[in-house]
Formats: sequence, structure tokens, C-alpha cells
Amino acid sequence: MNNKTLFNNLFLYSVLGIFITVAACSNSVTGGEDEHSEPEGFRLKLSGQTIVEQLPDEALTGGITVEAGEETALISIFFINHDGEEFQPDGEEETLGYEFAASGIAESEQHSEDGKWSFHVHGETEGNTTLQLMIMHDGHSDFESLPIPITVTAAAKNN
Repeated sequence: MNNKTLFNNLFLYSVLGIFITVAACSNSVTGGEDEHSEPEGFRLKLSGQTIVEQLPDEALTGGITVEAGEETALISIFFINHDGEEFQPDGEEETLGYEFAASGIAESEQHSEDGKWSFHVHGETEGNTTLQLMIMHDGHSDFESLPIPITVTAAAKNN
């Protein structure tokens, strides 16, 4: 093999190696721009204090109590990813969904000024029910909480 052929082969393999490296780096399997946190749990916070928590692979703790005819202070939901980090989805197409097991005991109220990941629970009549929260996306849920206990107590009597 002469020097010219050796040089051409070396040059060809070098260019090929650079091309493969660049192609592999630009086609990352980690997702890059599409990467986002997947919820595996959540925390409900009222006035900055955690009142309900469902950590990844753990049971739900806590509950919500409200008096009939009243509503809670603002409750905000923070989702928890696999690493235990809190986040709130920032996509336009995701919304907070909710479903009560029994109707007429409590209802959820969301005001636009509170943001899409915050809500109030309004006590309708004395009793117990559960609330399931969901991340809704394109007509289906991407995440569903375990049932959250809701207790509505009797309205206080004014004497």
C-alpha cells in the first residue's frame, strides 16, 4: 500500500467516525426536548402545609375536612416524580380533573385567578366521600390519584 492510499483510507475512516459521532449525539435516546416529569405521586398543600400526600409506591395519607356551607382555603396540587421532586405540568393541553365518589356531599371549585393546579373543596351536606384527582390530557387521564378522604362536618350553629 502506498502512502497516498494509506492517507485516503485514514481520511475516509476519520470522516466516517466524526459523522457517526455527530449523528449519535443529535439523535439522543433520552428524549431531549420531549423529556418531562412523569407523576408517580402528589402532595396537596393548603396555606403552604401538606394536608394529603401520596408518595411513589406508598399509601395515601391525610384527608380534607370542610364544614357544610363553607369552602376550604386554596388547595394546590404538586405532583411528585420518581426522584421525589415536586412539579406542576406546564403544558397548555393538561388540566386538573376531579371526581367525587358520592354526589351532593362536596364539590370542587376552581377559579381562573387561582391557577389550573389549585382548587377549593366546598362542603354541601354533612357526610363522607372520596375525591380522585387526575391530570387530564386529550380526553383521558395521564395520572389518577388514590381516593382522597373528604369529610364534611355539620354547619356550626350560630346562637
